[in-house]
Amino acid sequence: MAAPMDDAGTQTGSTTDPSDAPSVMYRDDLAAHPGCTTDGLAYPAAELPGYRCAARDFLTELGGTEAAGAPIVLLVHGNSDAPHSWMAHTPEPPCTDDAGNPRVGATEGAPMLAERLTSAGVRTYAVDLRFDQVDDPATNNDTENAAKNMDHGWAVPITQHFIRAAMEAHPDRRFVVVGFSLGVTVTRDALRRLSVNEGFDVFSRLNHAIYMAGANHGVSSFALCGSNPTMRGRVACQMGNRAAFAPTEFLLPLNGAMGEHETPCADGQTAFGRAGACGDNAVRYTTIVMEDLPGGEQQDLFVSEASSALRGADNRTIGLNDVDESNYFFCGLFRNHYGAARSEAALDVVRQALGIGG
Repeated sequence: MAAPMDDAGTQTGSTTDPSDAPSVMYRDDLAAHPGCTTDGLAYPAAELPGYRCAARDFLTELGGTEAAGAPIVLLVHGNSDAPHSWMAHTPEPPCTDDAGNPRVGATEGAPMLAERLTSAGVRTYAVDLRFDQVDDPATNNDTENAAKNMDHGWAVPITQHFIRAAMEAHPDRRFVVVGFSLGVTVTRDALRRLSVNEGFDVFSRLNHAIYMAGANHGVSSFALCGSNPTMRGRVACQMGNRAAFAPTEFLLPLNGAMGEHETPCADGQTAFGRAGACGDNAVRYTTIVMEDLPGGEQQDLFVSEASSALRGADNRTIGLNDVDESNYFFCGLFRNHYGAARSEAALDVVRQALGIGG
């Protein structure tokens, strides 16, 4: 049951301020944002009226025929990555084992989400957060944003612009958002800022949000706010420690103190403690993550079942063997983590959620 409302239409059961965390330095001036550019792309930039940054239009690029009545899908990739993370992958040069022998993945070259959505006639746009343009920091590669390692301040404004531009370009269509890894909290924060900061009606045409391997309640428990070898700087500090999670300043407005903000408009009525923000549209939520090892340890190097799950969502797990077998990302360096987006089990969850063929 929804919490009671006060005279101002605020959900009185939520006392968490949904405003921006002061510590997150959002790069809202897109004209000055180094990542909001189409320069140097190896693919044709999507043509979305009013959209100034980079994205791919997979239906146009891959040559699909749009199916009548299908929602438009918006894809948001993870850290140190790009829209090709949603596509089939064949390593070049081929991967090798420790002895130098060829190591061919079982799903190298197999269709992934981009190809499958295109085959089903689903118009699909994928934002490009341009990790290749990350210019932080000027001097400090330990506690700030290292090259190819962006934080929410970099990625969220681009994603806000992307979602709003797509919705305004297609005013009569319904939408699905899909995020992977860092793209989960980036997407969630972009939706929050569109609704709370801009007053944009983002939820009334949103059918479904599908979040894969997201650090909604913390990430790996290494040196989160200091120097560490794999995920440097502000982004991990914004996430918090998954093993001993306490709400961070970034996640508090996103989740709420008691989880009350985690699935806005799931009830069709309230978003971030505010009534009337949904247009009477109930948004569906699905999370996907690799199951934990027996004893509560994690095979996924970054997130766990508890860190991924959202209150009010259909929280799904894939098995310990449901890894990415395409040798994507440095010959499968994070094959467990990418299993939540690129394994057959994960793709089947998405297929079922969207009601499309394989």
